[in-house]
Amino acid sequence: MSLTDRDRQAKELSQEIITLARNTLLVNLRFIDRAAGNLRIMPDMNFGFAGSSAMILYSPWTVIRTYMEEENAVTRNLLHCILHNVFRHSFVGEGIDKAKWNLACDIAVENAINGLDRDFLRAGRAAEQKEVIEYLTDKVGYLTAERIYSFICRDTFSIIHSLEWAEYFAGDEHDLWYGDSGADYLIPADIDLEELWKDISRRMQTELEVFSKEEGALTQNLREINRVRYNYTEFLRKFGIHRETMKLSEEEFDNNYYTYGLDLYGNIPLIEPLEYKDNRNIRDFVIAIDTSGSVQGEVVQKFIQHTHDVLAGQSRLDSDLNMYILQCDDAVRDAEHITSQEDFERYLREKKINGLGQTDFRPVFEYVDGLIAEGKLHDLRGVLYFTDGKGRFPARAPEYDVAFIIHNDSLTDTWVPDWAMKIEMPAEEIMNL
Repeated sequence: MSLTDRDRQAKELSQEIITLARNTLLVNLRFIDRAAGNLRIMPDMNFGFAGSSAMILYSPWTVIRTYMEEENAVTRNLLHCILHNVFRHSFVGEGIDKAKWNLACDIAVENAINGLDRDFLRAGRAAEQKEVIEYLTDKVGYLTAERIYSFICRDTFSIIHSLEWAEYFAGDEHDLWYGDSGADYLIPADIDLEELWKDISRRMQTELEVFSKEEGALTQNLREINRVRYNYTEFLRKFGIHRETMKLSEEEFDNNYYTYGLDLYGNIPLIEPLEYKDNRNIRDFVIAIDTSGSVQGEVVQKFIQHTHDVLAGQSRLDSDLNMYILQCDDAVRDAEHITSQEDFERYLREKKINGLGQTDFRPVFEYVDGLIAEGKLHDLRGVLYFTDGKGRFPARAPEYDVAFIIHNDSLTDTWVPDWAMKIEMPAEEIMNL
C-alpha cells in the first residue's frame, strides 16, 4: 500500500471520528449548535489540532492517534476549541504574553468542561488538573482566562509551573490566534468575526440561564466575557454638576481689542471681558461606603482614593465643597464632613474602614434626607453608594441621583431599582483603576 493510499484512508477515518465527536456534542449540548456551526472543520497536515475564530484544522494522524489512546479525547478537544471561541480568547492585543495567555485560556476552558460533568467528556487529564484548579480557585476565585492570566503574570509564578500546567491543560494549538501559522488565507475577510462571536456568546449565555439553569464555570465565563464594562472615571466626571463661577475666561478674552477700544473711545472697550466661565464642579455630594463583612479592606480604600484623584484632577473640589463620606452597614456608623481638599486627603490618610454586619441601604437615604431637611445639603448632586449590592432598598425613589457602584466578584447580575444607576466592577478592576 502506497503512502498516498495510507494518507487517504487516514483522512477518511479521521473525518468519521471528527463527525462522531461533533454529533455527540450537538446531541448532548444543544446550546453549542450555533457555535459549532460557525466553524469550518478541515484536515491539514501542517497542524496537530488547532483552532481559530473561523475554523478548526487537524492532522488526520493526530486525530486517529488521540482517539486510539482515549476515545473521549477527540470530543473533548473539539469542545475545547469551540469554547475558546465562545469565550473570545483569540481576540487579544499585541502586548499579550502569548505563552501565559495560552495557558490561562486552556485552564479556563478545561475547568468549564469539567464543570459540565458529562460521561462523553471524561478524560484522564481531568485528574491531573484537579489540584491546579483547586489551587487557582483559592487564589483568584472564579476561573476566567483574564483572572488566571493576571495571576500567572505575577513574579511569584514560576516557569516550572507554567510548563507543567501547560501539559495538563492543553487541548489544541493556538498559532492561528496570532497569525503566526501561515494559514491566514483561510480567514474570511468579509466577516466581522469578533462581532459574530460576541453575538454567539450572548445567545449561549441567555440559553443557559433561561432554559438549562446552568450555574457552573461555563456560565461564569460567559457572564464575565459578556459583562458590560464601564469606565468609572468617565462616569464620575459626568456625574458632576454644572455651576457658573466668577472667573475670567482667558481663552475668550482678547486684550488687544479691549485696549484698542479704550484708546479710541475713551472709556468704552470694544469687547467686554467674559467674567463667567462655565466650570463643572462638585459641591454637595455624598459617598456611602458599605462596610459590611463582604466589602472592606484595600478595595474600598482604592475606590475612595480613585474617586478623590478624579475629583481633584479635574479641579472640581470647590472652596465651598460640601461632601459627606458615610460608612454604613445596617446603620450609618460613621459620617465625615468634607469641606476642602485637605479634609479629603486627611480622611484618606487617617480614616480606617471597618467591616461590620449586614447591609441595609435605607438608613443612608434616611440620613441624607435628614441632612437636606436640616439645610446641611442644599445643592445635592447625588449619592455614590459603594456596595456588594446585597441589601434592602428604599421603597421610594429619592429626589436626587443615586449610583450604586457594585463591587461584584460573583459574576451574577445584581438587581437595583429602576431609579438608580448601576456600575458593576470586580475587585481586580477596582484595584486597576
